[in-house]
Amino acid sequence: MKNASRRFSFMFSIIKRQNQTSNEDDIELKENSDALFIENEKLIVHYDKQLGTGVCSAVYRGFLSGLAPLAKLSSLVDAQKFRDCEVAVKHALHFGDHEVEQLFREIEAMKILEYDRNVISMLGWRMINDKPAIVFELAQGDLLRYVKMQKLKVKQEIPFKTIISILWQIAKGMEFIASKSIVHRDLAARNVLLTNDFQAKISDFGLAVINNTDLKGTTLVKKFPVRWMSIEAIAEKLFSEKSDVWAFGILMFEVFSLGQDPYEGIETRQILRFLRSGERLSRPELATNEMYEMMCRCWEENLETRPKFEELVAKLHDVLEDESGYSKYYDELELLQEEKESDTANENNSVALEVLDDNSL
Repeated sequence: MKNASRRFSFMFSIIKRQNQTSNEDDIELKENSDALFIENEKLIVHYDKQLGTGVCSAVYRGFLSGLAPLAKLSSLVDAQKFRDCEVAVKHALHFGDHEVEQLFREIEAMKILEYDRNVISMLGWRMINDKPAIVFELAQGDLLRYVKMQKLKVKQEIPFKTIISILWQIAKGMEFIASKSIVHRDLAARNVLLTNDFQAKISDFGLAVINNTDLKGTTLVKKFPVRWMSIEAIAEKLFSEKSDVWAFGILMFEVFSLGQDPYEGIETRQILRFLRSGERLSRPELATNEMYEMMCRCWEENLETRPKFEELVAKLHDVLEDESGYSKYYDELELLQEEKESDTANENNSVALEVLDDNSL
């Protein structure tokens, strides 16, 4: 525990220097993070059961004994289920400034969010081999993998009701996140996890920022998911709920194209010019006119005319409530197919983070 405490103090000094926090913020940040700390004997990590890996971290299956720190901190009844449970352990592969900042961003955001059924819950954190590890509730897959699997089915077998339900849940989760003055900045199909009963959970808050106004710039982050970013985010590094709404529109494109990369065939440095000329992504083959219109509204250049998540939640709920909507959905797709031959979606690995600097735009 002494080594962990020393390592925490080292991380804390770095993040304090980077963010230039006030003394009051220093105290609150340290208290929040300490309260979420998991004792060594409470966590077992199964390194032979890797769930995924990225540039900066790997995720393993694990088991948490006793009551999770989140459940101790939260007064919500739903949070009390996190006791003696299987978990996902996100373990940093390196220990540099970037990993430290991402750790603290996630801890800060998750402490504010506490619990929502459509946001992945951070149960706690600890140090493993002198590197930070974050413990999350366990999900069974991610949305990007799920929609790519639908390519194996004929159109009539694709469960559009489930897909619309997932989109509605994501919009609800993002509405909750926005209500807490958090901007996610990395909303994409790869960062939405799914349970076995298709409950959607927004994850990966490593790029999240906390504020109640539009947010401009950052002190450390050099890489952003450019293909999911709004015009003002690319050009001015200006982030808000409305830039997350733009990303939600890109996520809808991913879903209805069954996992196609956004702006396929367009170089990253050409995307801003493409968007400013008024061009947008084409309608995916599996999107009805209603769904594509919703995407295009998310991609309005003027922030004021873009919908808020509250409006998107209501519209998607209306689609879900329409009992006859799904037979009509298939019929409209057939009609659109006859009107215009659509290109088949290609199998591609998703482009995640790309360097964002003035020379590339």
